[in-house]
Amino acid sequence: MNEIFSTDELVLVEHAKTRVVEYNTLRLAVGGIDTLYAFIMSDSGHIYNGACLESNNPLGTVCGERHAIANMVLQESCAAKIKHLVVADPVPRVQLHGTTPCGTCREQISNYSLQGTTVLCMQYIQRSSGWEFPQIDKYPMAELFPYPYQPDPDLWK
Repeated sequence: MNEIFSTDELVLVEHAKTRVVEYNTLRLAVGGIDTLYAFIMSDSGHIYNGACLESNNPLGTVCGERHAIANMVLQESCAAKIKHLVVADPVPRVQLHGTTPCGTCREQISNYSLQGTTVLCMQYIQRSSGWEFPQIDKYPMAELFPYPYQPDPDLWK
């Protein structure tokens, strides 16, 4: 890891590593392939998981980040906020940077972010000897999405 992580971030990373192995073991056993996963720690300290749902119709695809957000809102409420988020992406070899959330996900993450929300982009590789997690990049959400849409309700008054 090339960053300094908080205790909560380390808890979330360990949760993510365990779930990536668990979920991919299940997927591979039935002929599936590994996919992008997302894991959220909410401001209440609870952890929520999400997986990319890929569709033949690109508009039908649901990213892992939005899936995890939906699980958080379902279990808590629309008032829940994201403290930390891990994006776990399968890669064939170590990449220069981990996969960051797409634009739509950045907007949704921003909608549920706290001022200090962090996004941890974790690469994972399946080897014959097991799973490896060679790199994690850490970004403040404000760096990934510096200008969120914030309508001014008084603009046209």
